[in-house]
Amino acid sequence: METSKNRIATLFGVLILVFMLVVPTDVFSQGPPPWAPAHGYRAKTRHIYFPDQNMYYDIQRGNYIYFNNGKWSVSVKVPSIFVGINLGKSTQIELDFYGDSPQRYNYSHKTKYKVKKHHHDHKHNKGNGHPGKGHGKGHGK
Repeated sequence: METSKNRIATLFGVLILVFMLVVPTDVFSQGPPPWAPAHGYRAKTRHIYFPDQNMYYDIQRGNYIYFNNGKWSVSVKVPSIFVGINLGKSTQIELDFYGDSPQRYNYSHKTKYKVKKHHHDHKHNKGNGHPGKGHGKGHGK
């Protein structure tokens, strides 16, 4: 009785191992992020550069390359320092680079795709309070 239980357990373990080896890993993947370029572009582009974050996304490998604590790091998930950012609305540059390490040319990328500073014109707010926050005329008592 004990022997048949061992055989069934062994057979079950072998079947799981064979299943894991035979089934391709991309069956379990979730695909590219929603902000990634359409399929036709993926064939021509390997790396997306995000100048606002100074970060790269490797479409082929499905990972992010970013500068963190003085060194380049790689992550399959959006780096925690960028989690609250909508990458779909961030500036994206499709790089004409097909190697494995686009960060080697980071100085050139930062210079070529320099982030433009947004200057806010405060002349229009001449002491009007905070619109929509209950500080303007007509709000209160």
